[in-house]
Amino acid sequence: MNLECGTSTSLVTGSATRATKAVGCRRPSYLRQRTCKSGISCRAASTSVPRSQNNIQRWADQQEKQLQNSRLNFSKDIPVLLTATSAQPGQCLLNVPDSSWISLKVVAKSPIGNSVASLEPWLQLALFILYGLSHRDSDWSQYILSLPTSLNVPLLWSEDELDLLEGTQLLSTVQGYRDFFDDRWLDLKEQVFGSAPDLFPSDHFSYDSFLWAVATLRAHVHPPLQGSQVALVPLADLIQHARDGNSQWKLQQAGFGQKRQSLLVESKTELAAGVPLTMDFGPDKTDAQLLLDYGVLDDDNPKAGYLLTLAIPDGDTCYDDKADIVELNGLQESTEFLLHPDRPPSSDLTSFLRLTNISGQDAFLMEALFRNEVWGHMQVPVSRVNEEAVCQSMIDGCREALKGYPTSINEDLSLLRDVQPGTRQSMAIRARLGEKETLDVTLRYFEDRKSKLDQLEYYQERRLKGLGLLDDDGNNTWDDFFKDSIA
Repeated sequence: MNLECGTSTSLVTGSATRATKAVGCRRPSYLRQRTCKSGISCRAASTSVPRSQNNIQRWADQQEKQLQNSRLNFSKDIPVLLTATSAQPGQCLLNVPDSSWISLKVVAKSPIGNSVASLEPWLQLALFILYGLSHRDSDWSQYILSLPTSLNVPLLWSEDELDLLEGTQLLSTVQGYRDFFDDRWLDLKEQVFGSAPDLFPSDHFSYDSFLWAVATLRAHVHPPLQGSQVALVPLADLIQHARDGNSQWKLQQAGFGQKRQSLLVESKTELAAGVPLTMDFGPDKTDAQLLLDYGVLDDDNPKAGYLLTLAIPDGDTCYDDKADIVELNGLQESTEFLLHPDRPPSSDLTSFLRLTNISGQDAFLMEALFRNEVWGHMQVPVSRVNEEAVCQSMIDGCREALKGYPTSINEDLSLLRDVQPGTRQSMAIRARLGEKETLDVTLRYFEDRKSKLDQLEYYQERRLKGLGLLDDDGNNTWDDFFKDSIA
């Protein structure tokens, strides 16, 4: 599993003439009173280990040299980093050497290192977090004890809170995450915990605590320290999310032979003293994806989106030819496209749709003669029949997807005015509202395009113009030829 994945998809191509099928995500009844495969109720994760400001303050005091031009402060019991002095763009505000990271090297040297060495990097670190809670004498205990017990990531939401996401792609992904972690938990109990109960005491290595540790890890790591290089960077992970963030993470090689690394937090703009440090946790992520991964949203700068999957229908008589064409152009037979409410669909998306809907008289473009240039033809309308099929497939898909939500856009806007910002209810409303607004904009885009099909220029017209048989206005040039000849 890739912990960087975003929300799952809902629109999937179904046939050459009905390219997309919308699947609204409704919460199945079995999930409402759900028991995971391990036999433990899958509710919002929690842990009884207390946390306090003192833990993070003590850790910060020990790492004073790293703070440089930043300082620790608390806002409503939440630790935040502030600029200690004014700063210029590109100025280093925090410097954390890799010796202060919780990395795979740290896990390997710990008592649980041998037991978890064969596991995925993210899983090793998640289990190390739980080990630090169960063994207070660990060098990392103060930091681990400072990690928040409550996160707003939907993975940890209660069943009632998840009901607020009914119909969304986000809920579908959370369900997939839960199923995945059920399986991983069963594997861990059988293959890891049972062989070393002293290292993995059941009172700390419970299913709920496991979910909390996984969610905590995901919510505290950022590029480039992800994947095989995943690491927790104390202090730097206190930076808050904002779409117009004023700072950024940057890796710097250090030490003899450049064998060591430091994580720098640099200012992106000119900053006054006492300004909270922020950064965009996912410039390419939608609000729903950020909520899934980090449990955060920027209410002042919403970024809606809808992840669309298009696939060449299995029964397509030209399946192999179409698969070759998309692969030649860097895509797959099933490809994801991100829809945005503030911009038209990408050219690759519309090209893919045109290709999947190629049939009948347009099928000649699938011949080997056109193989190297057919994708170029897909960048513009192929025929009226094809373009109409493209538009109708998206219209049908968007309408069907919108039916899967229990509330309308206007109802969500009304609800949003009555809820407290930053609450899980507010986040859920914003997540589903963003999906619906994107679908609504996309629906209206293709409805408008369908209404203007007669105004578009298609392959045959372009071809005839290229041969000089049509003028720029689309008029037949043969008549002038015969008139001139007769005259």
